[in-house]
Amino acid sequence: MYNRDSLIVQVATLYYKEKLTQATIAKRLHISRPTVSQMLNEAKERGIVTITIHHPDSNLYSQQFSLIEKYNISTAHIANNGSNSNNIKKELGQLCAQYIESRINEFNTLGLGWGSTILEYVNEANYVDSDSLEIIPLIGGIGIQDTHYHSNHLAFRLSEKYNSKVSYFYAPAIAESKEVRDLFASTALYQDIYKKGLEVDIAVLGVGNPIESSTYKILGYFTKEEEDEIRNSGAIGDIVGSFFNEAGDSVYIPVTERMMGITLNDLRNVKEVIVIASGKEKVQSIRTLLNMGVVDHLIIDQEISDALLN
Repeated sequence: MYNRDSLIVQVATLYYKEKLTQATIAKRLHISRPTVSQMLNEAKERGIVTITIHHPDSNLYSQQFSLIEKYNISTAHIANNGSNSNNIKKELGQLCAQYIESRINEFNTLGLGWGSTILEYVNEANYVDSDSLEIIPLIGGIGIQDTHYHSNHLAFRLSEKYNSKVSYFYAPAIAESKEVRDLFASTALYQDIYKKGLEVDIAVLGVGNPIESSTYKILGYFTKEEEDEIRNSGAIGDIVGSFFNEAGDSVYIPVTERMMGITLNDLRNVKEVIVIASGKEKVQSIRTLLNMGVVDHLIIDQEISDALLN
């Protein structure tokens, strides 16, 4: 009769070293198949068996599961910062394309934000035939400078790659004045695209830090006085047509009255939201969005992941 420790070691040796099936081990040692499974689990719990994965991506996958558990999200994907830092956004774009395209037949409508990281997703998207899909911009997309960052241009390019339908947001991302914004918002074209944006099956969005790094700032939408106003408002993040503070409340200041796109409050009702971002300056804004329960899928660099898990 084997003592229990001896039996556990034999079971583990036959399974992990000799590559025998659990059914074969049970037969050889005259024990039940559930007993074999129980002993294999006990061998790991007691440290008799340890499993080491020798691959640099193993830590990334562990972090992904930790993010999912900590923030109660559906998926997390982390770009490897071991890559050239200039390629991080490209890798984020690849991860986003892989995820969307693995599920593309599940969606009828895909909402799209704007900016440099969303541009990388569009660049990395593959040619996929999805003629039942419609791409819908979620923020104003009219402009004459840096149009490759704008939502309408990005939506058009993505629709070409996915062989899908596309709609356009006939308004600028930020109007010249509140009066101009209100004029755009009163049109049927604006109201139709806004309604479509609220009903998308999945939204792919970048997130910014309006003080340090955001598409609004990159494209020079704000004067120095407006930047001071934003800084004094307590805004720590921007997403589509909203600025928000650390508590997750939308920030209302004169400049936000000119912004045109679906809002942070609107995102609470969107079926699925992907946030894609890189850079440590965005950690605070992403953490706030996660704590609000706005994010379903997270695609980030390892720098942000490390900070979110600390």
